Amino acid sequence: MIWVHRLCLIVLFANAGVWLWAQWRPEPQYAGLPLTEPGIPGLILHQEYLQLQQSKQRSDLGVCWQIGPFADQASLRRAWQGLEYITLDMQRRKSLSVTGTGYRLTVPASASRKDADLLRESLLSAGWNSALVGADFSIDAGQFTDLGSAQTQQRVAQQLGIEMQLRAEQQSRETWWIDARIRNRAGFEQWLAEQTPPIPAQPCP
Repeated sequence: MIWVHRLCLIVLFANAGVWLWAQWRPEPQYAGLPLTEPGIPGLILHQEYLQLQQSKQRSDLGVCWQIGPFADQASLRRAWQGLEYITLDMQRRKSLSVTGTGYRLTVPASASRKDADLLRESLLSAGWNSALVGADFSIDAGQFTDLGSAQTQQRVAQQLGIEMQLRAEQQSRETWWIDARIRNRAGFEQWLAEQTPPIPAQPCP
């Protein structure tokens, strides 16, 4: 039985040696290889290249332009029809631009429509260009572009015994615009060159 004990001791010491070697064995060091050599661009898959090209094309398309102003909706509709084939999408918007200051003359409200009509007839007989009776029986005697003309007409009304009020008000003009994302720059430039009278256009801010 002595040899059995000796065999067990040999196996025990062998296992201990293997365990110690595994604990203290140095890790192999591998030199890291560069992805590419210096100065040489890295490789790219064909599919990735196509995706990059499509992204670049999408970024080149759809540049926003502000087109206008248009004086009325009829001219805006004509431009809209011509732009439909060279844009990705379009939006219309309206704005009011102040053109100056005007001066309006009004006659205060009368007690009845009959009284207002009599005052209106007096103004027209004195050479008044415009006199409109409102729903409250007041009279809109018109707007004047300069203060001197308005004051002269006011004095004429006072000589007729008609009270007339003068007030300043801003004159504004309604204009229309088209905001469009252009997909065909060459077609857009050709469209602009064909417009008579010329239509202003500028990139969106």
